[in-house]
Amino acid sequence: MKKVLFALDFVLRLAFFAVAPPLIVLLTALFPMGGAIANVGVGLVFFLFAEALRDRAPKKGLFAAFVRSQLRFDEYYRTHPPKPFLFYVFYPLLFPYWLIVAKARREFWLFKGYTILSMVILLVTTVIQYFRFWPPDLGLAEFAPVLGITLALEALVVLSLLMPISTTVIKYHLGGHRALLYVLLFAATASTGYEIAKLAQRRDPIVSVATRMRVQQRTDVAKDRAKKAQRAALATALPLVLSGKSKIVEGDGKVEGEPLDRAHEALHAFYKEDESFAFDLWAAPRKSPQVLVLYVESYRGKPAVWLAVDAKGHEIRDPKKLPKGALDQMKHAAEN
Repeated sequence: MKKVLFALDFVLRLAFFAVAPPLIVLLTALFPMGGAIANVGVGLVFFLFAEALRDRAPKKGLFAAFVRSQLRFDEYYRTHPPKPFLFYVFYPLLFPYWLIVAKARREFWLFKGYTILSMVILLVTTVIQYFRFWPPDLGLAEFAPVLGITLALEALVVLSLLMPISTTVIKYHLGGHRALLYVLLFAATASTGYEIAKLAQRRDPIVSVATRMRVQQRTDVAKDRAKKAQRAALATALPLVLSGKSKIVEGDGKVEGEPLDRAHEALHAFYKEDESFAFDLWAAPRKSPQVLVLYVESYRGKPAVWLAVDAKGHEIRDPKKLPKGALDQMKHAAEN
C-alpha cells in the first residue's frame, strides 16, 4: 500500500511540475515578480549545496549574514521534513493556520520572509521601476496600487506554486530519490521551454498588466499630450496602410509590420517605450482599408484607449461611427 501511495503521490507531483512552471513564466511576463522567484530559487540552491557552503562560508560580514539566512532552508527541513504534497498545493486555503501555529509560521517565513536578499531585491527593483517608468506624469499615488497588486500576487505565487515545487525538491533530495527528482525537473524544464517558445511566437510582445495600467493613467492625467502622440502615430502609419505595397493587414484586421513599428516610434514622444507596445493598429475593411484605429485593450472594465482616422486622415471619436463590430474584432485581434 505504501508503494502504491508513493507512486500516486509522484504522479500528482509530476503533473504539477508539468503545469506550474509554465504558469509561473506567464505570470512573470504579466507582473514583475522576479524578486520572489529569485529569493526562493537562491534558497533552494543553498539548500542543495548546504554542506559545502556551511564549511566554506565566511564567519563575519554582510555576505556571511546572507549565507546564514539562506541556510535556514537546510536547518529547518533536516529537522522538520516537508509535509504531504497536498498540504502545500492547498496552502493558501489554510490561512490563518500558518500564521497562528509557530512551526507553520516559521516555514512560511522561509519562503516569504524578508531575508537580506529579498529586501535588497524588493528595494532595488521598486526604486528602478518607479523612476524608470512612472515620472514625470505619474507619481507615488499612481504607483502604490500597482505595487500593492504586485506584492499580493507575489505572495500568492510563492504560496500556491513555488512552495509545492520547492518542498518536493527538498523531500526527494533528503530521501535520496534522485532519479525521480531528475524526472520531475525534466518535466518542468520541457513544459517551461514549450511555454517560452509559444510566447516567443506571439505576433506582439507580451505587455504586462502594470504597463497597461500605466497607459491608462498616463493618458488620463495628460489627455492633450496623449492625443497629440496618438495623432502622430496614426499620421505616420496611415499612408503605409493605404499604400497596399505589402500584406500588412492580417485576417482579423490587425495591422502588423512597418506601420505598427512607425506608430510605436511616434508614441515614444509621450509614452514610455514599454507603454507604446501596448498599442495596436486595426484597419477595416481588410482589402481596402478606410478606417485605421490605434487602440489599447481596456482593463478592469475601464474604457479602452483608442483614436481612429478615416482614409483622408479625419479623426473619428464616436465609437458609433466605427465599422459594425469593430470593438469586438479589435479585442479578438489583441488576444491572438
